[in-house]
Amino acid sequence: MKNPIYPLTTATIFFLIATSVASGQSMHRGRITQSFTEPIEKTIAASAESGVIQMAHVKEGDFVKEGDLLATLNHNVLKRTLAIAVATAESTSRYDAAASQYEMTKSQLEAINSLVHGGHTNKFEVEQKQAENEQAYAELRSANDERKLAALEVKRIEAQIEDRKIRSKIDGFVTEIHKQPGENVSTNEPQYSTVVRVDQLKVRFYLDAKTLRQSKSGDEVQILIGDSRTKQNATVTYVSPIIDPDSGLGRLDVRIENQDYGVQSGTICFWKDVDAPKSASVPKLTLPVDRR
Repeated sequence: MKNPIYPLTTATIFFLIATSVASGQSMHRGRITQSFTEPIEKTIAASAESGVIQMAHVKEGDFVKEGDLLATLNHNVLKRTLAIAVATAESTSRYDAAASQYEMTKSQLEAINSLVHGGHTNKFEVEQKQAENEQAYAELRSANDERKLAALEVKRIEAQIEDRKIRSKIDGFVTEIHKQPGENVSTNEPQYSTVVRVDQLKVRFYLDAKTLRQSKSGDEVQILIGDSRTKQNATVTYVSPIIDPDSGLGRLDVRIENQDYGVQSGTICFWKDVDAPKSASVPKLTLPVDRR
């Protein structure tokens, strides 16, 4: 029977490099000076609601801006519900009737109050008219509250419709579309597309403690890009405060500017002093072999 061969992830390779040099007194001399460029940002555009994708607005390779519409879920029922809510919110008939009734009872109350001093009316009639005016005012307030609630209902339905529109969270390129029109997205699988920002790229190295102590965020350094090892200016963005006690390595991230998109994400790159003496170089890995 053959021994199983397991795929090696980047993290596994880093571990094997570190542990392969972490033997005896040389355990703190391992350095991972070879890495690769990555997008400065990567997001998975997802739907906030479950439903069927009605329309795709982009395709793979398209450049999008933050807020651009990527896809729309079916929301025909919500559109009809919104139309009803808008009609209700715009209707002023009940409010107008309540306002008219209030103004009439207010005028009547003012008129009857003017008759009190002449003795042409009694206290009971005044109180009755005052009660009618207060009732009319309460009806007017109720009608006004209904108008406000109707306006809020319109906004609520508009928000529900917006939740069924998938938008980009960043500026970048659409690199993968996970669902096609007619397919369903759900709370378990809300992903629609992958968007990456590559006008800047990041690179992650794992270096020795001395190098990390001599580096700080904001430092300008040069790294080597591609098999040709072309020099490229970079900015240190992160220096880990933690050193792994087994390998003696700590993380250091750099950022390179890429507004012209001249460097592709995934390009091999090297730390600036990768051409150091061979005694300090990373040993060659021996990967598992398939044995019968």
